[in-house]
Order: sequence, then structure tokens, then C-alpha cells
Amino acid sequence: MLKLKELKPKVWELTLTGVLEKDDIQRMERELTPALQGDGPLGLIVRAEEWKDITADAMAEDAKFEFGMLAQWSKIAKMAVVTDLQAIAALLKWMDPILPMIDMKAFGSADVAAAEAFVFDLPLKEAAAAGAGVKLLSDGAVSVIAFEIDGRITVEDVDNVLTPLEAHMKGDEKINLLVRFKDFDGFDPAILTNGSLMGTKMKAITHLRRYAVVGAPTWMGAMAGTVAGMLPFEMRIFDGSEDAAAWAWVRAA
Repeated sequence: MLKLKELKPKVWELTLTGVLEKDDIQRMERELTPALQGDGPLGLIVRAEEWKDITADAMAEDAKFEFGMLAQWSKIAKMAVVTDLQAIAALLKWMDPILPMIDMKAFGSADVAAAEAFVFDLPLKEAAAAGAGVKLLSDGAVSVIAFEIDGRITVEDVDNVLTPLEAHMKGDEKINLLVRFKDFDGFDPAILTNGSLMGTKMKAITHLRRYAVVGAPTWMGAMAGTVAGMLPFEMRIFDGSEDAAAWAWVRAA
């Protein structure tokens, strides 16, 4: 069973009990969509102390709902999950650095008051992303396309990425790419629904020769290092202090 109620303006509590079924998710969709379509910032408490399981149909319905509302999830400034299940708390801890625009915390079942206090303390308005989002450093004229990420990546930043990439993805031409992280403050989830960006990323894989990542957050660097050996191009992770070495490496190809 699933129950949704508004605790105070812009703060919602979602209680999960027993086994969630498809009609539970559909009811949540009907009730939560108007809140997500309103103005942010929003707070969400997920009460999962008595949650047992979820059916396959409910899981598919939930995935469809969450993907369809990607553009709205960035309005959630704070999310608390109340649970004694270590697996859920660990998952939340893993997700937190990936979605830094949402302040997420897990609380035990004895700490409901603390969870409410955390979510009730919303920022006065949606936080403005510091920095420039994505800044073009080199458009390929010196054999390297380079970007700097500073702040939150928005849908508007996508064109800054696509234009120079697409200009060099013709025939068998190869690209050397460098991405430098100055400050990563997350991304607008609506980017994940941008077909042009996804198509360009897939196409770029076949055109990359070398890819340098400089100063990435720890979790991102670890993830990139794990998959680097499986990619059809050379990829290296550099510390933020190794900017000169990263440029020398991509230019040497």
C-alpha cells in the first residue's frame, strides 16, 4: 500500500507499507504529479519502515512515471528516507553524490522527528547553480575539444557540447576530448530525455581517440576508471592538479 499526504506547503510524505502494486503507483502518480509541476523547492519524506516488496508491474509503472517526470525531479531540494533496512540506506548514500542537487539522507525508524526537521528546512528558493555549467575551452582547432564543468549542467548547456562535437564527427575523423571539472553541482534530469545528446554520445564513442578527465569527483573518477578498459578509445583520469599533464597527453595522440 502507498499513502501520500502533504505535511506542510511544499513538503510531502510518502508512506510505503506491505507489497506495492501497480494501482498504488498509479495513485501516487495522480497525487504527486501536481506537486512536482508546481514551483520548487520541494521536500519529500519516504516512510519505508513497513515496506516489504514491490511487484514487477508496479516496478515498471514506477520507472515509467519517474522517467516521464525527469524534468521535474530537480525541484526536490531535500529527501529523507526513513528505514531500518541497511540496503536502502546504502543505496541512498551511493546515489547522493551522483545527484548533488538533491540533499538526501537516511534516518532510522526511531528518528522520524529528525527526518521531518531535515526536510522542513527547505531553502527559500530553488538554488541557483553557481558557475557557468559547461564552458567550451577548445573547439578542436588545436586538435583537442575541451570543456570545463563548473556548477550545474542544464538543458541549455547541451548545445555547448553538441555543436563542436558534431562538427568533428564526419567520416573517419578522430577526436581527442578533455573534460575538466572545476565544480560539479549535478545536472538537470531533463537532460536524460534529450535524444540529440544521447545519439551524439553514442556516435562520439566511434570517433574518440583519447579522452582525458581532469578533477572529477571521487565517485565519478572511480566509475570511469572501472569502465575505461572496456571502451574502444584511450581514457585516462587525472587529478585536478594535473591539468598540464592531461593536455599534454591528449595533444600527443
